[in-house]
Amino acid sequence: EQPAVVMVVGAGRGPLVKAALRAAAGVGLAVRVYAVEKNDHAVVALRSLQRRTPEWESVIIVPGDMRSWAAPEGCDVLVSELLGSFSDNELSPECLDGAQRLLKPGGVSIPYRYESYLAPLMSTKLYNDVAGHGDVKHFETNYVVRIHAGVTLTDPQPCFSFEHPHPAYPVRYGTDPAEHAPPDNARYAAA
Repeated sequence: EQPAVVMVVGAGRGPLVKAALRAAAGVGLAVRVYAVEKNDHAVVALRSLQRRTPEWESVIIVPGDMRSWAAPEGCDVLVSELLGSFSDNELSPECLDGAQRLLKPGGVSIPYRYESYLAPLMSTKLYNDVAGHGDVKHFETNYVVRIHAGVTLTDPQPCFSFEHPHPAYPVRYGTDPAEHAPPDNARYAAA
């Protein structure tokens, strides 16, 4: 029986590769894992980890961009963690829509769906910290903070959500990356 094919796209320094190997071992499943990463420094870390970790013998490290990689085979599971602090600020939708051509028919994308929520809040501390810069620019900047002293003014509301593969954008397994140009994110806009 052929091993299941897992592609970890945006593999970074390998935590999702480790998790995929651990999960497969936990259920006794043979896997071939492709770790696709475009950051040269992270690729060096992946190769170092592979050299010193016997469990990584089934891992194939691919330096490059998932959207343009011509994979030698399709995958059963496409895994990523490109969410960042605000769901899509690491280009998750653009990257995963570009990589969904790597999925075999019936393949699974993890994550499958994610959604960001927004809520206005009031925080004297945050206001004073930003006002201390003395310019408007800092008031127009997004901040990712853990609010210790603040009041949420309304319940959080959904801002946007993404699904992979996108139901209105068919998976075209095996298509040439040069011919596979996903449309812009307007398809995610509410009607």
